[in-house]
Amino acid sequence: MILKQIRLENIRSHPASEIDLSRGISVFTGRTGCGKSTVLMAIEYALFGSECGIPMNAILRRSSQSGKIVLEFEEKGKDYTIIRGLKRSGKNIVGDATSTKILHNGSELSVLERATDINQKILEIIDYPVDIKPKDLFETTSYTRQDEIRALLEMTAEKRQEHIDKILQLSKYKDTWDNMKDVVSFFTSEIAEKKGRLEQLRNLQAEILKLEKKIIETETGLKNNDMGKALARHGYESASAQTAELENEIKGLLEKRRKIDQLNGVIANLSGDIKAHTIIIAAFGEKISELKSELSKIGSVEKFDALQMKQVSILKEIELKHKEIEKTRKEFENILKLGAGKCPVCMQKVTSEHISSMNSEFGRMTKKVDAEIKVLEAEQQKLEPEMRKSKLHENLGEDLEKNTDKRDEKIAVVSQKESELKQKQHELKTIDVDEAKLNKKEKELGELKSKEREWFSKLRAIETTSQNLAEQLEYFRNEFSEKKALIDALEKEKSSAQKLENALETIMRLREDIRNIREVIRRNFLEDFRQEFQRKFEEIRRYEEEYSVDIKQDYEPIAYALNGEEVPITNLSGGEKTSVALAYRLSLADLAAQMSSINPSEILILDEPTTGFDQEDIKSLPPALRNIRTIPQIIIVTHEEELKNAADYKYEIVKESGESKVRLLS
Repeated sequence: MILKQIRLENIRSHPASEIDLSRGISVFTGRTGCGKSTVLMAIEYALFGSECGIPMNAILRRSSQSGKIVLEFEEKGKDYTIIRGLKRSGKNIVGDATSTKILHNGSELSVLERATDINQKILEIIDYPVDIKPKDLFETTSYTRQDEIRALLEMTAEKRQEHIDKILQLSKYKDTWDNMKDVVSFFTSEIAEKKGRLEQLRNLQAEILKLEKKIIETETGLKNNDMGKALARHGYESASAQTAELENEIKGLLEKRRKIDQLNGVIANLSGDIKAHTIIIAAFGEKISELKSELSKIGSVEKFDALQMKQVSILKEIELKHKEIEKTRKEFENILKLGAGKCPVCMQKVTSEHISSMNSEFGRMTKKVDAEIKVLEAEQQKLEPEMRKSKLHENLGEDLEKNTDKRDEKIAVVSQKESELKQKQHELKTIDVDEAKLNKKEKELGELKSKEREWFSKLRAIETTSQNLAEQLEYFRNEFSEKKALIDALEKEKSSAQKLENALETIMRLREDIRNIREVIRRNFLEDFRQEFQRKFEEIRRYEEEYSVDIKQDYEPIAYALNGEEVPITNLSGGEKTSVALAYRLSLADLAAQMSSINPSEILILDEPTTGFDQEDIKSLPPALRNIRTIPQIIIVTHEEELKNAADYKYEIVKESGESKVRLLS
């Protein structure tokens, strides 16, 4: 999932903020309380709604009656938009179902307005499993909260084990172990019950003789009752046939009356619809005129995509210039390290005059490239207002096309409804009802139904008696069968009880095996974790080979020097510790995604990642983040200006008069 844009309307301190997001590293800075964390909170609420655990009272802006969060993202090459609306209802704040929806390529998906159905659809789109809390999975694979990066390294072995067990979902094995305790209790109770029933055999024979006598008496009473039931049924069926014939005749007359009422209702509705649609058509016309006027004011502009390609080209050229300077600097530093003497490669003598000449050449080259970079940066700054103007022109054009299409649709609807209205008015003139004949038939029907009810009551009384007798007979027969079967079964109780005891022993062994399986999973996970941790560390420390890393049995990370000596993480430099912490966190995220059968996350969100860092740690974080290549989009919220050095896109959030505003820095 790649985030593309988030819009906030009356969300906390943001009355109206729109943020375009891209691949690469985006850094949001600003003073404490300016509204930075609100952006991350809005992303999580848009994805998971109330399931993210954020109270609605903490989302809607004070004094606002309604608000909205709009999140646009790309998933598997397809564009989606989530819209979450909120509104005040009395003293409470609730979700606004009418403005909550999901769009795919601009078209609304067919989803019920219930929050559970919308949340389920989002989980289907981002391919999250239904048996794991989505908030927990998101925060494990994509969202790192304050102090979490370093906390994994500094927590105790017990706390680290508990945290990773939660990611591995090992609690389900403990739950299974606990639940099997009830199975053991059930089998124990069954064995005791079977042994107790062996004492009942003596009384069963006498009870069966009494049941045989009751069965014979009940069968005789049931036969006698069937004769009276046949006479009552004949009378009822005769009356029912006459009633049905008359009802069919009355039904035809009533159908005509209902048809008249229905046509009058349809005619009234069509007239109202035509009037309402005519008003809407006029409103669309006004909107179209406004949009055309705005487009005329902007005038002709270059395509937004073309401008964006120019911007990317300039940024790439600037990056190449910086790399050129850095490469030359490293070459010059290597020569300085040699000092006076022979070059170990070409074996020529390196003199102080040669070094001085190289220094002058490096200075001239640096000034030249710096000048070229400034020219490129100036060109890039000139593009930004042109891009904003082009984007506005593009959006207005899309709005004009949409409003024109909607107006034409309404015009077609009005034409269709006017045609339907004429048809229904003509149809109404062709129907007539004889009310006198209808009243006479309804009176006759009432008399027939009275006779039918009398016969029905007699038949029902006889049937009730027959049913009671049949139920008694069935009960006696079932009880006879049960007791006979019980006698036969009691002879086998001893062997059956022994089988249950054997099964109980097997279940208890299985229960113990389930408790031990957690350790097997931990061992298998540890090997995958070690390999992923080492890959991630090598990726982040791309140009450093001073240390290698590994993970101990208790999941504690450890470093090794080139000579094989073990080095505790606490003894590493700030930059090295930061790289270890990032690699550890990213490895856990990838494996958690694998355990949940989802693809590795394409986004990493860091909320104040420098909490607990010293100044050396903070300086080392930008290059470490820059070296991450497996995650195409990183979003950072921080109050540290140092992290701007890692950014492809720099945003500043300021609060003025209680309102947060977002600004993209050049």
